[in-house]
Amino acid sequence: MTHVTIELDDQIAHELEARARTEGLNAQEWVERLVRRHVHPQWPESVRALVGAWPDFPTAEELRKGCGQDIVREQL
Repeated sequence: MTHVTIELDDQIAHELEARARTEGLNAQEWVERLVRRHVHPQWPESVRALVGAWPDFPTAEELRKGCGQDIVREQL
């Protein structure tokens, strides 16, 4: 495992620790999760499971199929 050192000002470090605590993590775990999310972005399994779950939306031609013919506009 590689160790990475970063410098943060005190206020940012304090806010990072507070944010991590609200998610039940320590600062290292929170930063690792954030980096992982940006280095290997992927959809959650719950979202990927939705692929093909409903039919495609109809095209404009399919929507207009039963509407009949437009009338000619009046010339001004």
